[in-house]
Amino acid sequence: MPKSGQAREVLEGGRLKGGIFRSHLQWVRDHRSPEEFQQLMDALSPDISKALGGTILATSWFPFAWLIELDRVIAKLFGAGKDLYRELGRYSATINLSTTYKLLDRKANHEFFRNSALLHAQFQDFGKVVYEQTGDSSGRMVHTEYRTMSPQYCASALGYYEGCVESHGGRSPNVVEVECQCYGDASCTFDISWR
Repeated sequence: MPKSGQAREVLEGGRLKGGIFRSHLQWVRDHRSPEEFQQLMDALSPDISKALGGTILATSWFPFAWLIELDRVIAKLFGAGKDLYRELGRYSATINLSTTYKLLDRKANHEFFRNSALLHAQFQDFGKVVYEQTGDSSGRMVHTEYRTMSPQYCASALGYYEGCVESHGGRSPNVVEVECQCYGDASCTFDISWR
């Protein structure tokens, strides 16, 4: 498990593709009223609200810090804690693997995770990822060299990997972050298993 104590957070310097922003906003649209969605947009910084209020292309790049602000406002308005971040990540996998990243999709979890690690730089411009298969129904995603980081992003990744497993026919996914760069470890390492 990640270390306890004060987590380090670096919000500037990294960018993410638009798909993750679209899916997190779609979660609000699908789970809240139009008035609550507008409340979210009004609570964001003006630059972020303007950029995310229009059409978000999956191929567009947005600052990492914007995602953290978006998710924090969602959590503040609609439920706090790591569980909501995890839910947003899971929802992101469900939405993106059925639409934007369908070409990345493969029938088997191991193949998907290997391809996902290889294509990592196409979705974010910081860090490296390697996938290690650890068993017939288990593996490990190892994220290193992150210049941009937040424990909130790691919490979202837990749900994202759960959603990936389920999208590929795995049942009862169990995802645990066993190391975290936010707490001084050399990597953010996610142990993933399923039935």
